[in-house]
Amino acid sequence: MKRVLIALLVLISLSLCGICVVQWQREFRLRETIATLTAKLVEENKQRIAAEEKVEQYSQEIERLNGIRMDIEAKLLTTTEELRDRTLDQAARGFSIAILMNETIRSTSELAAYQKLAGQGSEALKKHNETVSEQNSAIEKANASLRQLAKERDEAITKLNARTIEFNQLVEKYNKLSR
Repeated sequence: MKRVLIALLVLISLSLCGICVVQWQREFRLRETIATLTAKLVEENKQRIAAEEKVEQYSQEIERLNGIRMDIEAKLLTTTEELRDRTLDQAARGFSIAILMNETIRSTSELAAYQKLAGQGSEALKKHNETVSEQNSAIEKANASLRQLAKERDEAITKLNARTIEFNQLVEKYNKLSR
């Protein structure tokens, strides 16, 4: 009986040794799994931090672009107002020139009438010639003013076009960044 107990004791000891080996292997696999998961967690945290930094950079860039856009829009509005004012001024000057031209035509017809009556009064003819000369100089001044105004209008339109191009480029950059 003693032999049976010793054999049984040896068998139980070997069984316990086998169970210990199985548990050690299981613990080893669990530690590897934990190490792998920890490494993945660290990598995901690094990626999350990098993504948050990019979000912050993009937010700052969007704010900067919004500021630039608002500045360009303000400049566009002022340029548009200036252009409208100059257009109205040009229209008013054009109306003044039309009135002067009408007076010139009327003066020309009066001159023809005075020339018929030249024998009766050369003094009136001289006076009329002076009036016509004054009107001609006024027309020349008006033409010079119109040329200057047209030049200013062309410059304003060129500036407006340049700002519009800048604004469109800025909007394209903004749209690319907002995607």
